[in-house]
Amino acid sequence: MFTAIFLTFMLLMAVQRIYETFFKKGRKKGAIVNKWTLAALTIVHFIVGIGAIVEYFLIQRPLNPAITCLGFGLYFFALIGRNLAIRNLGEYHSPHIEIRDEHPLIKTGLYKYVRHPIYFFTIFELCSVPLIPNSYYAFFFAISAYVPLLFVRLFYEEKAMIERFGEEYLQYKSEVWGLLPMKKAKNRK
Repeated sequence: MFTAIFLTFMLLMAVQRIYETFFKKGRKKGAIVNKWTLAALTIVHFIVGIGAIVEYFLIQRPLNPAITCLGFGLYFFALIGRNLAIRNLGEYHSPHIEIRDEHPLIKTGLYKYVRHPIYFFTIFELCSVPLIPNSYYAFFFAISAYVPLLFVRLFYEEKAMIERFGEEYLQYKSEVWGLLPMKKAKNRK
């Protein structure tokens, strides 16, 4: 029974992410920088998902229901958070590092608390997937391969944001953490 639920979940998750990343309409177009980062993250994301499935079938370990429930809980937490962050960006959301000429600096909604909420929630999402079937090797791969690659993309995105918004973004950066959902403490004198 669990195998059918797990495989159905993986299929639905894959369809949702493929649609959202490659087929969703209504986005404004702009200049894309470091296009390779989306391809690299997509490949690693795919490897984590396939790795979780393969490990589930190859290593016949008993399922720990607490870890499975944690995985599902983290996934739905991440799904809701990512979708809320995407909604905050509206037509300016892009799976690429893409800045438009008329692109405003979004500092409302989740962006009031963290500069990169989509990345924050994506980390939880990707780590949750291997936890569902208790695929610990795939979980380790997600942490050791995807997360560092996401930080590389974050570096390039920050650079693009500073180029586009200049001092306004530097001020925002001084007030709000990149991946921790909280405001920075003001300097006290």
